Amino acid sequence: MCECLKLIGDKLKHRLMENIPEGSEVHEGFDTGWENTCLSFSTGTLIVMMKYKLAYRAKKKDGTPAKNLTRLETNLKMSYCPICGEKQE
Repeated sequence: MCECLKLIGDKLKHRLMENIPEGSEVHEGFDTGWENTCLSFSTGTLIVMMKYKLAYRAKKKDGTPAKNLTRLETNLKMSYCPICGEKQE
């Protein structure tokens, strides 16, 4: 299994850290790192996910469109690393 997400993530973090003012506190929790990834418990690695979103306006019983949109979303697991092309486990 490739280590592209970790390697590229470390490089990106280092590059972004150059722009942070001195004395700032970096939050290392949920808000830092790759978005749309999941942790594979079987391999212990990150897997890239793509998110697909759909929004629609349902019809009310009287046939007029509803005021608010209804949103649906789902994730799709990538079979291959988007960086190096290696097959994901």
